Amino acid sequence: MIPIYVPKFSHSDWIDNEDRVQAGGENGFNIRFHKLEAEFAALAMNHLNPLIVSLSNSETCLSLIPILAPSDPVQPGTPAPPPKHWELVNDVAQKPATATEAHGIMNISLPDGVEIKSLLMTGSRQPAGPMPTAFLRRRVVSGREGAEEIVKVNAFDTPAAPELGAKVNNRTHRHFLQVDLPTVGVADSVKLFCFQITYQ
Repeated sequence: MIPIYVPKFSHSDWIDNEDRVQAGGENGFNIRFHKLEAEFAALAMNHLNPLIVSLSNSETCLSLIPILAPSDPVQPGTPAPPPKHWELVNDVAQKPATATEAHGIMNISLPDGVEIKSLLMTGSRQPAGPMPTAFLRRRVVSGREGAEEIVKVNAFDTPAAPELGAKVNNRTHRHFLQVDLPTVGVADSVKLFCFQITYQ
């Protein structure tokens, strides 16, 4: 915790026609300005600099429940195909028992101006086999251009970092996660517990 600032320097007024203004001595310019220097140095070291470091260098982690909407919606009037979307059970997304793949998408809201540092995916897979891939993407708000990939991760519990700087600009772009599971066995169990986006 940054301590409360309590001033230590107190100026004593000079009195006209009584005090003799001079550089040296106990009441001279030099000693008073040195006391001011010490006050500013203490203020910077103990109060301002820790605050600046705290505001500019701190990393924040956003933890997200995997609420994934189907990314391949069924067209009206057509027979419903086998499910290809993630199924939400309580706060866990899982491949439906009758599905051989799963695809989904979810909106992400990030603070304006931060830089994305990493993406982490947690979950479980039984038995071992193809893993889901999570993509953090952005698209211009007009929607006229293709989505740009910021970072992707295809392993559990291993954060992945963007290859290039990824600064959030909410005026020009919107952000979303896309999670795809390739073809797997019907009996395979694949669950997604959480996504974490670390930003600075």
